[in-house]
Amino acid sequence: MKELRSIIIAASILFASCNEKKETPEAEKKMSNALAVLERQNYEEDGFPDFGYMVSPQEYREKYSDQPIFRLKTDFPTEMPKEMPKFLDIDFKKDPLKYIEAVRDYGFEGNTEEWNPFKNKIRDWYHIPWLHPSVEGPNAYPPNGGTEGFHGLIKEAPLGPLQLGPGLKGIEGDYSVYAITLINDKAGYAMYKMWKDTQNPNIKVLDKRYDNGGFPTGTVFIKLLFTDAPKGTDFVDYLVNPLTWKAYITENFWKSDKRVVSDVHLLQMDISVRDPRADRSASNPEGTGWVFGTFCYNGKLNNKNKLMNLVPVGLTWGNDPKNKINKTSPYPPIKTEVNKDLKETVIFDGPNLPPQHLGWNGRLDGPADLNTVSCMSCHNAAQYPAVTSLVPPGAAPDGGQAPPKEGGSAEWMKWFQNIDCGTSMNDSVYSTDFSFQVAIALENFFTAKEASDKGKFASQYKAVHVPIRRGDIAPNK
Repeated sequence: MKELRSIIIAASILFASCNEKKETPEAEKKMSNALAVLERQNYEEDGFPDFGYMVSPQEYREKYSDQPIFRLKTDFPTEMPKEMPKFLDIDFKKDPLKYIEAVRDYGFEGNTEEWNPFKNKIRDWYHIPWLHPSVEGPNAYPPNGGTEGFHGLIKEAPLGPLQLGPGLKGIEGDYSVYAITLINDKAGYAMYKMWKDTQNPNIKVLDKRYDNGGFPTGTVFIKLLFTDAPKGTDFVDYLVNPLTWKAYITENFWKSDKRVVSDVHLLQMDISVRDPRADRSASNPEGTGWVFGTFCYNGKLNNKNKLMNLVPVGLTWGNDPKNKINKTSPYPPIKTEVNKDLKETVIFDGPNLPPQHLGWNGRLDGPADLNTVSCMSCHNAAQYPAVTSLVPPGAAPDGGQAPPKEGGSAEWMKWFQNIDCGTSMNDSVYSTDFSFQVAIALENFFTAKEASDKGKFASQYKAVHVPIRRGDIAPNK
């Protein structure tokens, strides 16, 4: 870790010095002072690495000095923030579209297309630490993952042929999806409690079996998802007028371990909110405590602020566990098939929404997601150590004309139960309260610590470990 931190410091100093001749002595002094503060804040002995993969400092200076260098923002609040998001005044069941648009506006206020929380002057946003390494070993998922150094994008999922539409023929090894998440001050306080001793994270913080366990109400996650699709003659009509970033990514998802600087385009945005109206109670006995929402990018709208080209797909606050009909909408999506029998999902099938494949039997998910699951079914499995697969057996590979044979079975429905916030699917391990990125961060941290200390941890033996992965490699890979 020290060696990586030194490299990052050198890169930052190099970035500052590359414009040295253009600055006045006074400006140089201000730059030097600002850099000193930055180093104390981000690169102290017990700090977190900013990213895991980046071009060399020399290549950055020669070719990409006009691009940002990602900095992790982890100056978490040390006391519980008192102010609640104002959108919580909106009833998400009675006015779901107004609710999801208000959450979007809350996330966009003060943030620009750069998505840099250091520049937000309106409210504080933060990153989750310890997403920088790649998971190692034969079952590593995602293969050759970890965050890159331009924007802090983490490799997340494959994107297969026809998944986004009939014009997406695909590439060998599949296209990739990369993501960056911001968390608000409420979530930041939970991360402070978990990581205040940066060398000994408290793995009980998000488990409600322990004192005040779980993310506090008012927590907001906002995640942008980018893809390197389409390429060549492939075409996705709603990805015109793209919001494009440079990123240091693998050539394809499954097969290449070589990283290259490539364009990635905004595809999707996910939001999740710890909303007290979704809490479990006598009047809401199967409440999850969470509300999830998804947006799809539609460049045909051609808004000046390209973030506003994100169109709401839907909102969900549960898995509709009594609905066991085994149905999927196969690839390519031609028409959004809305299942109006669902009680805990609303789909906004308006004229601006590109055709969506949605999830199992019409449950909410986004264009980058599997058509055999749902937003909430995947996040049910967020826990440390990872002892539950991200998706039920038979959920992947997906996209075919026939639904999975296992769909609706008793085993399958374990993923589609309504789990209470701060509760793990497997009670022998710790909940990460619906956050897979926190689960991945803890896996990364303890894997690195085990290698460094040459010892093992009791928590790793609580149950049989299952790699955090979204299904197996499909035959066409």
